[in-house]
Amino acid sequence: MAINLLHVSDIHFGSGEAHGRINPATGLNVRFEDFVAALARVVDYALQNDTHIFLFSGDAYRNASPEPIYQKMFAAQLKRLSDANIKTVLVVGNHDQILRSSQSHAMSVFQTLAVPGLLTIDRPMSLRLDTAGGALQLIGLPHITRHQLITLDKYKDHTAAEIDRVLVDHIRDLLRGYYLELDPAIPTVVTAHMATDNALAGIEAELLVGYTLTFPCEIFVDKRIDYVALGHIHKHQILRADAPAIVYAGSLERVDFGEEKEDKGFVAVSLERGKTKYAFHSIDPRPFVTVDVDLTASDNPNKALLDKIEAAIVPSCVLRLRYKIDQEQISAIDEDSLRAAAAAALSLRLQAEIIPSHRRARMPQLNETAALSPLKALATYLSEVAPDETRRERLLNRAKEIMRKVSAEISGEV
Repeated sequence: MAINLLHVSDIHFGSGEAHGRINPATGLNVRFEDFVAALARVVDYALQNDTHIFLFSGDAYRNASPEPIYQKMFAAQLKRLSDANIKTVLVVGNHDQILRSSQSHAMSVFQTLAVPGLLTIDRPMSLRLDTAGGALQLIGLPHITRHQLITLDKYKDHTAAEIDRVLVDHIRDLLRGYYLELDPAIPTVVTAHMATDNALAGIEAELLVGYTLTFPCEIFVDKRIDYVALGHIHKHQILRADAPAIVYAGSLERVDFGEEKEDKGFVAVSLERGKTKYAFHSIDPRPFVTVDVDLTASDNPNKALLDKIEAAIVPSCVLRLRYKIDQEQISAIDEDSLRAAAAAALSLRLQAEIIPSHRRARMPQLNETAALSPLKALATYLSEVAPDETRRERLLNRAKEIMRKVSAEISGEV
């Protein structure tokens, strides 16, 4: 009999709210409601499809000090799983950790309350889990950082790169030890929240910034392993198809425009020793749409933008309008009309690239020959920008005087 497992990752409650607005009926950001609805869809699927184990591979919140409403909504979904006697595994990710203390993390509350059927992986472990679909072996790793080693005296003189190598070697040896203790007749799942060397990272502009330790994917390759459930990278991808399958579920909702082209969802796994199958299921995330327009040659830039919005807009999307415009055209842009045209979108972000005035570039007489004589070049330029002859002569005389002083200082005459 196969064990039905759902692999979910990187929910990140509280992220991406800059792209939303407040729902007046609930007082909550619409984008937060999207994230809650996405998780609820996964739990709905679990309840409707005889799921035996719900595996969340890390990063429940935006940070390790989540607001009460984020904790409330996350806990509500976990309770649905617990009430249905579905085993739930929570891996502590980097956004769930409090680096200043190894004794607490964002999901500690669920351990303290001893939620029935819920296991939190906040340290490396290997154990057997009995589910309604049968027994499985689970090896779990929370997010690994160099923080703990840096604080130890024996590593105080090590470079960051040396500490990284120590960590990678330690985790490799730890996993090998776990693998040797496995029962080869029972299906085994490894779960970890980490970046691997052959993973294709998404462009998680809001979240995945700064230092990230990378582990070689080969540390998971062993004939005793059936499925590797990874978190941390937001792009869903299959690093290895089988023997064992190594899969990033990806984030559950789009956080930023860097994920505009990526589908979001979860992985349903039919876990069976030597015959594991799996499939990605989309949660139909809210669309992100980018419109790029070059207006520098447009006679009517505002109308050009309106036409582009009309052609590209998707109802309820998060819309980004990026346009290149000449400095002299800015006054032609009516942002109120653009926002009115984008009324069907959830939100609109305007990003203008303003090109400085090209008057000098449009003066064919201001060529390289003219530039060889600074005064001649200046006279040519002033003839364009200062048509008043008296003012032009005054500016030229001033320039000549400055040049005489500079020349005298250079020659030592002053």
